[in-house]
Amino acid sequence: MTPLPITRLAALTAALTLGLCAAAFAEPVLKSDITVNSEIVTVSDMFEDAGTYAEEALFRAPLPGTAGQVSLEAVRLAANKVGLNHFDAAGNLDVRVARAGILVDQDLINETIAAQLRANGSLPEGTKVDAELSQSLGDYYAAPGENPVSIEQFRYLPSTSNFSGRFKLAGQSQPLSLNGRLFFTVDAPHLTHSLAAGSVIAPDDIEMRPISVQLADAAGVPALDDIIGKQVTRQMREGILVRTADVDDPVIVARNDVVTLFLRSGPMTLTVKGQALNDAGRGDSVSVLNLASNRIVRGIAVDDGTVEVQPPATAIAALQ
Repeated sequence: MTPLPITRLAALTAALTLGLCAAAFAEPVLKSDITVNSEIVTVSDMFEDAGTYAEEALFRAPLPGTAGQVSLEAVRLAANKVGLNHFDAAGNLDVRVARAGILVDQDLINETIAAQLRANGSLPEGTKVDAELSQSLGDYYAAPGENPVSIEQFRYLPSTSNFSGRFKLAGQSQPLSLNGRLFFTVDAPHLTHSLAAGSVIAPDDIEMRPISVQLADAAGVPALDDIIGKQVTRQMREGILVRTADVDDPVIVARNDVVTLFLRSGPMTLTVKGQALNDAGRGDSVSVLNLASNRIVRGIAVDDGTVEVQPPATAIAALQ
């Protein structure tokens, strides 16, 4: 390989050095549109390639959920104060500066009130709260975060359902005062379609819908797990609320069914056919006419068409 002449080598070295220096000292480039998540706009928010000035504060951000225009002259003045005297304006005459915000809507107010009531033990598990406000909520924004809305003061009168509260919105200096009434609901099972009497409830038969706590207490509303696999005691229409009194354990022995009676006594098991004299669910007592002896015995329904008789001597005699 032929070595480069000294003059050419020096020229290449100088060019490379100048290129590296230019890259190292590239001017920050002004952005045209930015969105920030904090109260302060920094150099890195406003410029590309901010370098060592990145964390320097330039000015306060607008309120959450709002935006404004900052003139190029205002940007220059703020940048000069932190030592950034040269930057590429990229043809921008102003910069749009927005601050991220969460709209404070009805759902967020409900969640905040529910958290407050749960914290002081006033909201049972599974109960939801809905605030009916006495005034229009309006458009308010809070800064994003774990707790965008919190309660500074809160008063609730159960006797009238009235409440009043002062809500702190993250990123806002002025609290939001609200008042109105609170309504409490629980999810309750409703039928998705009509069922005939005696039908066994499957998961697809049920849809959970909110009802007032007062109605739930008066009607005796069961939990979902307490009705799946149960039998409806009457014909029920689509959309109707399922109450505790509407369901029972499925009948596994029906009146007039021919069933198998069995009795265990030590290693011995006696069986005989009988006719059920009443309906019975699993574990229920049932009277059975022994078809061999024409005597009536009582037993426990243990499976479809199967009744177990207890082992006293009178029962053994009735099976013979």
